[in-house]
Amino acid sequence: MISFKEAVARTAASLDRQIADALDQSEVVLLNHGATADEIASFRAEYLAESQEWKAEALAEIIRGLSDWNAPTGTLQQIRNVLRISEPNIIG
Repeated sequence: MISFKEAVARTAASLDRQIADALDQSEVVLLNHGATADEIASFRAEYLAESQEWKAEALAEIIRGLSDWNAPTGTLQQIRNVLRISEPNIIG
């Protein structure tokens, strides 16, 4: 059995992998649509900043949900739904 701290660390690592995968997929889409290196670099910087903010909020909500079994689960459900998205929405 792993500790709560280890579970949170594994969850954070999983989120990092998912963020990296989504970023890679987004960059391929941008390249396929003719984006320049500068546009991709700008997208990457913005995406990483936003994704780290999202990751921090998601981890905080996961920790809150696991720490308080009576906590409302609406936000946890939203996080779970976001993690299921297979293609990034980067255009439009």
